[in-house]
Amino acid sequence: MNIALKRTLPEKIRVLPGCELQGYETLFDESSYWIDPESIVGKIPSGLEGTLFLNCPGRNKVGDQQYGHWFDGDGMISAVTIKDGRVHYKNRYVRTPKYINETAEQKILYRGVGTQIPGGPLKNMFRAPGNAANTSVILHGGKLLALWEGGKPWELDPSTLETVGEYNYDGGLSSTQPFSAHPRVDPHSGDLYNFGVFGIPTPKLHFYKISADGTMMANTSQSVGNYSMCHDFAITQNYAIFILCPAFMRTPFRFLLGLRSIFESIEFDSSESTKVIVLELATAKIIKEYELDSFFGFHLGNAYENGEEISVDALCVDTMDIMGGLSDVFMERGDDFQFLANGSRFNRLTLNLKTGTARKSLIDGAVAGEFPTWNPRYTGHENRYSWLATIVENGTPYNFNAFQKVDHQTGQITIHDFGEGRFTSEPNFTPVDENSAEDEGYLMSIVYNHARKKSEVVIVDAKDMQHEVAVIPLNHHVPFGFHGYFYEETFL
Repeated sequence: MNIALKRTLPEKIRVLPGCELQGYETLFDESSYWIDPESIVGKIPSGLEGTLFLNCPGRNKVGDQQYGHWFDGDGMISAVTIKDGRVHYKNRYVRTPKYINETAEQKILYRGVGTQIPGGPLKNMFRAPGNAANTSVILHGGKLLALWEGGKPWELDPSTLETVGEYNYDGGLSSTQPFSAHPRVDPHSGDLYNFGVFGIPTPKLHFYKISADGTMMANTSQSVGNYSMCHDFAITQNYAIFILCPAFMRTPFRFLLGLRSIFESIEFDSSESTKVIVLELATAKIIKEYELDSFFGFHLGNAYENGEEISVDALCVDTMDIMGGLSDVFMERGDDFQFLANGSRFNRLTLNLKTGTARKSLIDGAVAGEFPTWNPRYTGHENRYSWLATIVENGTPYNFNAFQKVDHQTGQITIHDFGEGRFTSEPNFTPVDENSAEDEGYLMSIVYNHARKKSEVVIVDAKDMQHEVAVIPLNHHVPFGFHGYFYEETFL
């Protein structure tokens, strides 16, 4: 449905508490099957063909031991293929050493960003977190890669989803260089840009350029001070923009000696500035740094150049408390859970390359949201529309239950409410065709339906935000996840 949304929270009786919890439950089975066409509600759009790859922490416990944070679950890839008007679903876990060894032992053997190995400091001392390969999945240069920002990509067979192995771009990534879960692809050249932040005791920003055919063309490393938290970035035609939040691992020895997990070792200091840096794509050198009043910016939207200014959209909140809160997603939430009031809000940062000034302003009308997306043809160029996941008061505001569409030109916000007990995650936009209007396309997502106790693939009209064009029921639930992309290729 299409509804008007107010920033003030209405008084509405909340029903079905805990109804989102099964969406976090582990899916142990790996499947491959065609969807019965008669079970589909609506119709697959004519001309829509391709594969939606999604990544999620599909296994959030091993044996009887629960991981200490949602971010530590083992990566499970889903492939939703639309071909000749039919739909096929496949899922498979990434066979990392963490997954293989913990499956064999049925207990936690690796540290995570918020998980410690049971047994105290001696069990954790000098142990790096295990690569969970659970955050995103991309298809580029002929390779399907599962991504996790603390380590290397893991290559998968796009037809079977079987694990090929850890991937380092033929030695282009050194043993200590991580590869983030948020690469950006230039829509015109096909080049992929990505980064990683790593270094003890002083972090470094590692920046990579990879050609359309998958060749590592540039790899540089630069000091960024002691800023330890950078999850995402944005590109324009000529620049890359990074937001370095005032989150510091000032005493890394607590982590190294096994006394604390990574998240427990990182401190957010609101008295420090948030730093924004601009890197020139042609030289891979940092050319400008800006300091703004403290804020936490986890996910970025699109960015573009306008003369001497760069505009970049970012989801901003005062502190990084939400990172700790995500360790509690396996427990029922109380009635005081108010995302619209406390969640990240869409802001626009305007950076002047000539004067060195920067300003941050709330995007007109935007409400709290996450997982920003846009028409990929506009990456690095001015876009009128963005789409985000959000939470509305529909009786079950316990997880993302709606999409919002932001019109940057008019300030209009349009909401698609999935309804009571239906929970979504990142919207994945695909245009109708290469000549269609910017917002003429579809938002695809896997939605957990509490009434069915199963998930469904939902296709929403991205232009009017009113219609669920097709609802495709799956035979099981799919655990809540993070990022993915829709590609026009099919691999069946």
